[in-house]
Amino acid sequence: MTLPQPPQAGPPSNPDAAQPVVYDVGRRLRRNVLIGGVVLGPFGLLLLIGAFRGSVDGGTGARVFTGLFGGVLLATALLLLLFWPVFSRTQQLFLEPSGVRWHDPRGKPFTVRWEELANVEISRKWVARSFGRPAAVVRLDLFPADGEFRPRHPEMELLRAREETHGGYRLAVGADKNAAPLLDEAVRRFHPRVHGGIREAGRTHLS
Repeated sequence: MTLPQPPQAGPPSNPDAAQPVVYDVGRRLRRNVLIGGVVLGPFGLLLLIGAFRGSVDGGTGARVFTGLFGGVLLATALLLLLFWPVFSRTQQLFLEPSGVRWHDPRGKPFTVRWEELANVEISRKWVARSFGRPAAVVRLDLFPADGEFRPRHPEMELLRAREETHGGYRLAVGADKNAAPLLDEAVRRFHPRVHGGIREAGRTHLS
């Protein structure tokens, strides 16, 4: 006689649903600083060498200007190198099944459960540029569900934005317009009850 076997747990219908969404706030800044240092440093050094060797056409004035310009570029590259520990600071935003987590070892990290929040909005403020496509500044706005949130999270005091969010908490994510739909979808997936959508600002004729 064959005894009935207990039902086997199959694979989850959507394995990616429980995977946290991680947004690296400093990634774009680190990339731009690296590109700037790699371009400015060698170019400035070449200008300085050319000015001192007299391989610049235009006489003494041109040589002096080229040397000064090269020195400025080289000094800028050295400053970027000097402040690299600041630019490379780890700052990551985690949206996960349990809640919102800010990973900042050199700052003030925090962890907030979804149950502590009444609403979560993504604020995207558009800014027109003289050249190129419009840019946008993205912020994550957290609205507490009860009056005890503030004493429970003193580490978030600097994020309180009384006027902009009427007592909520605003975390600057950066100048990456594509971060808004990514974070918005994560909030919708993990805790749709608090999903407040994307709030656009300054976008009249921008596209």
